[in-house]
Amino acid sequence: MTRQGGFTLLELVIALAIFSLLSLGSWRLYEGLSRVQAQVLGHGQALRSLQRAFAVLERDLMQVGVSRDSPALSLREGALSLQRGNWRNPLDQPRSERQEVSYRLEAHDLWRHSRSPERVVPHKQRLLGDVRGLRWRFHDPKAGWRDDWPTGAKPPRAVEVTLSTGRFDRIRRVILLPEGA
Repeated sequence: MTRQGGFTLLELVIALAIFSLLSLGSWRLYEGLSRVQAQVLGHGQALRSLQRAFAVLERDLMQVGVSRDSPALSLREGALSLQRGNWRNPLDQPRSERQEVSYRLEAHDLWRHSRSPERVVPHKQRLLGDVRGLRWRFHDPKAGWRDDWPTGAKPPRAVEVTLSTGRFDRIRRVILLPEGA
């Protein structure tokens, strides 16, 4: 009598169970990696938005100009206002005109308002969303850190910005101003 070779039903059920367990484990691993990747992308995007907002703020503060007509820098009702000069044109030539810039927190969004002398309507730019807290401080070489800055005084040595937004709590940035260096 010849025996036929093959698998028994029990061997097939065991192989199917092992394959099912491996497939389920692979699916859970893939699902976990996809979730982590989405979180990392969201965190990276939030970090880039924060870096972009601080870069714009630092660029404006580095170009604070002292003017006889208006104060170079002032803080009123949580809004930082400054006179900015020497911004660059497409040919990378310095311009002599001044630009009024202010940073305001409106409905949990940080906004930058800018207006050149020939424009009546300011240009509004949303820098950062979901801002839970914003605090400005100024460094006076004689008195140290202050929460206000006197109108008409020369620019402070440094400006400290502390903000809480989205995934980041209490981010503190100190920007040294060229006049105070």
